Amino acid sequence: MFLLELVMQGVRGFRDLSRLRFQHGFNLVIAGNEAGKTASVDTVQRMLFPDAQAEGMRTLVSRQTPDASRGALVLSSDQGTYYRVIQDLSKGAVNLSEYSAAAKEFKLMHRDWNSAAQFMSGLTSGMSEAEYAGLFIMKREHGECRTIAAAEIASPEPAARYHDSAPSPRGASPAQEARLAELRDALRKADQAGDAEYQLESAKIRLDEMAKKLDSLEELNGRYADIEANVGDLKGCETLPENLNELLDAHEERQKEKMVKCDELQRDIASLNMQRESLPKKPLLQNKLFLAGVFLGIVSFILGLFVLTEEQADWFPIGVLVALGLAAGGWYSSSRKNAQRRIIKKEIKQFEEDLKEAEKGFEEGGTAIMGYMKSTRSSTTTELRDKADNYRYFSSTLLRDIANQRQQLLEGVTVEALREEYEKMQQEVIELEKGSQSVSQYTVDTLSIQQEIERIEGESGGAADFGSLGGGVDFSGTMDGPGTLPKAPAGSFLPELGIASRVGGIEMEILLPAVEAAAQRNLSAVTQGKYVRVDAGHDGDPVVTDREDRQVAFAELSHSTKKLLYFCLRTGLVEALTGKLSVPFILDDPLADFDSPRQQEACQILRALGAKTQVILFTSNPALRTESDTSATELK
Repeated sequence: MFLLELVMQGVRGFRDLSRLRFQHGFNLVIAGNEAGKTASVDTVQRMLFPDAQAEGMRTLVSRQTPDASRGALVLSSDQGTYYRVIQDLSKGAVNLSEYSAAAKEFKLMHRDWNSAAQFMSGLTSGMSEAEYAGLFIMKREHGECRTIAAAEIASPEPAARYHDSAPSPRGASPAQEARLAELRDALRKADQAGDAEYQLESAKIRLDEMAKKLDSLEELNGRYADIEANVGDLKGCETLPENLNELLDAHEERQKEKMVKCDELQRDIASLNMQRESLPKKPLLQNKLFLAGVFLGIVSFILGLFVLTEEQADWFPIGVLVALGLAAGGWYSSSRKNAQRRIIKKEIKQFEEDLKEAEKGFEEGGTAIMGYMKSTRSSTTTELRDKADNYRYFSSTLLRDIANQRQQLLEGVTVEALREEYEKMQQEVIELEKGSQSVSQYTVDTLSIQQEIERIEGESGGAADFGSLGGGVDFSGTMDGPGTLPKAPAGSFLPELGIASRVGGIEMEILLPAVEAAAQRNLSAVTQGKYVRVDAGHDGDPVVTDREDRQVAFAELSHSTKKLLYFCLRTGLVEALTGKLSVPFILDDPLADFDSPRQQEACQILRALGAKTQVILFTSNPALRTESDTSATELK
């Protein structure tokens, strides 16, 4: 689960509506409003744990707007579903909505407190409000480690836990001693049964993870086969050049230009043909002057040969000359009128030749593209372009993504090795199930047995000392070696360990080393290597070791270093829980008392922690903001 948006109106410390948006990972909120900073943290807590009777609800109501105080929180579950919880702090009302992607709005789910609280409990992994506040909300006043008073920590002699060899309390009768031995034996067997069950559950979880990996690989193989089939349908695309889109663009542009030119030539030819047809035809034999000249010439010959006398013979050449003049005039007139038609015809012929060349270039210019279309069985350039894009997408992008996903799933292991490990894990689970069944009859209520042991020891005058988190495990205060937390009562200097073990379902033997390693790494980073190890002293308080291998007791540390140590322990605890609990870690300026370099280093630790879970830091120091804090928000 992670938070997306917080909206506050009429909340303590704010006059106007205030809105904060969050993202995955590390979120930095720069607080210009100190009162509103703490009120924002309290509002988030109130939204996550709806309770009509909560005292915190009334303390959030602003005195300036007591009748219009409300808050809203939008969050996302681990499955990616968005929810919005709205609380009217003034009227004591609540409604819980789920976002509908189809309707693109929030649909109301619950409007009564019990239903809303029960649903939100599922989103917060079943934690109570006190447990969540103890583990995942860190405020400035939490800076000092909470230690158990020396009087509350038993000395080594009475601190011995229940063992087969544990001495009986003084004054115990033989019957009581026998009963105590019986109870301790039952408790030991119950621990063995619990360990067997835990190992079985751990093996089942690992087996389930491996099965999911194999299923994911099978799914990827199926997708790979589908993609190869799609690539097979795109035959011929493998020979297409990389710059096909550029070639197609240039080809289409040239074809458009040629098409425009052809259209213009066709229009010009049609226009000239119409103009030529509109001109009248004037044949020479239809010209009146020419016909008159021919007729006059014929008449002159006839008259000159048969009619005219010698005295009239001079008229014969005159008639012939006049006839020739008329014929020449008729020929000239006819030639002038037919010359325009010949000129237009010549122009039409030239345009027709240009049109043939343009059409030939139109066909020859697309030879390469037509070859690509033929090889890919495409009917248009658009289809060719789509096939080329699909081929690149399938053959490069999708196949590369699938290869990367396979590599991430396998983590450097071959599929055969993963299957072999899966089969071995199946056999291991079978063996663990047999072992768990063989000791399942010893599973009992350990709490009632512990209470009975305490009662018998109390009656016999003994003083049993069980750690609050012991649960049947020996935390007797002995050291396993350098760099490890002593097995003093677990949680003596960090009581949150007990909550974490119970809520996260993590055995203390697993949780303690994880917290220890993270705390030591964080402390070394924040102090720049001044302190390199965290241990627990015999009094339950932490002991730190500097780079020169000198141990410094908790009481000898400065006030700010104590707060720094507590910060490292708390962040280490949250880091150890990230694999079990997916809830946001909210900090209300716990870095305020650190000097500037340590504030910067502590903020880097929170940024690194943001890679594993959502971290929201409210701080009044704007210098902590870096270029990578894209979600940094100013709280006004």
